[in-house]
Amino acid sequence: MGGIYENSYVTISATNSGNSKTRCLVDRLKPIKIMYESTTGKEFVIGARKVEDHHPDAKEGLPAKLMGPLTLRAWVLQEHVLSTRIFHYTAVELLFECKTSFRCETLPSRKSHPTTLSLIPKAVAKNNDTFNAMWDAWQHVVEQYSQRKLTIPNDKLPAIAGIASKIKETTGSWYIAGLWKYNLASDLLWSAAPTKSPGTPVYALDTYRAPTFSWASLDHPIVYYTPDADDREKLRPTITQLSSKTALAGLNALGSVSDASLRLLGSCLSALLCSSQQRDEDWEYTLLIKGTNPIRILNDCVLVEANVNATTSLKVKTVQRAQMGSSVSQFKTPVLCLSVVRYDTWISGVVLGLSARVSKAYDRLGTFSVGIEGFKKADKKDVIIV
Repeated sequence: MGGIYENSYVTISATNSGNSKTRCLVDRLKPIKIMYESTTGKEFVIGARKVEDHHPDAKEGLPAKLMGPLTLRAWVLQEHVLSTRIFHYTAVELLFECKTSFRCETLPSRKSHPTTLSLIPKAVAKNNDTFNAMWDAWQHVVEQYSQRKLTIPNDKLPAIAGIASKIKETTGSWYIAGLWKYNLASDLLWSAAPTKSPGTPVYALDTYRAPTFSWASLDHPIVYYTPDADDREKLRPTITQLSSKTALAGLNALGSVSDASLRLLGSCLSALLCSSQQRDEDWEYTLLIKGTNPIRILNDCVLVEANVNATTSLKVKTVQRAQMGSSVSQFKTPVLCLSVVRYDTWISGVVLGLSARVSKAYDRLGTFSVGIEGFKKADKKDVIIV
């Protein structure tokens, strides 16, 4: 599907349509009639068309912002990114977008602007040994993609596979359920975006769709840490990938998975994870590490205490992602902290709890940052995340 849009001369987008039953062409708003009297006393009728809210700042000549039901659909994003040029049919006017500009009927200026269509081509043009431009482009797309809706939840990975194929073609990197081997440390440090409404909890999925280390395992917007040029120079991965396994759920090598795992070697530290409920009914989670102040983590979703099998005869307490309907309460429970990157005097990593699904493996729970002194007593550990 991605190749069709990439090789098309022009794509016509029914941006104002929410489904196939909605018309692409809509009736125009009637012009507003304004009576005008000249200095000589002669009267005129001026027809004016209302400028809609899709113009962030008409005086500055900024490009229009796309609005409409189609901009909320996940499948459409890769069709948008991969197209060469697009005619957008909106509720009020026709907009044209290509790789160098974005024009509408209200402001048809030829001034160049960054566009969605230029995202991947610009990254390819900046290609170098580090592929930093490609990784930044991918993470930007994933952030936007995670905000969109899917009719079929299991399409989460297939609906972005067309863009993933372009990244793979350029970098030659292995793809691991939404993450890239050559950019693994940065890709692991995604975080669930704060909810817009307090008291609106985020839960884990009821059925398996992706490994917990992947953003595709949640139905919630995510964000990445984006370092500036100076920080990027100082940032160093602190993990070594020993192996990875991916079991595909179909024929598409970049599509759905039925199982996946990462085996990493890195500095690990045991800690206690504490939960507390806030006034707005949201839950906050804090790490207690010896020698440091309490550290608030960025949790992936609501978390719960659970008992899992350490051996055939021994159960141990751990923390897991909560599903809708789980009994949630306060806890203070052991977890594992894995260092992923170091920059200056700071360590960032992921918080892990024992997996109930796979013996001796871990589930991701969230991310943390701590001063390097907090990791002085860390030990190298071989961990499997599923």
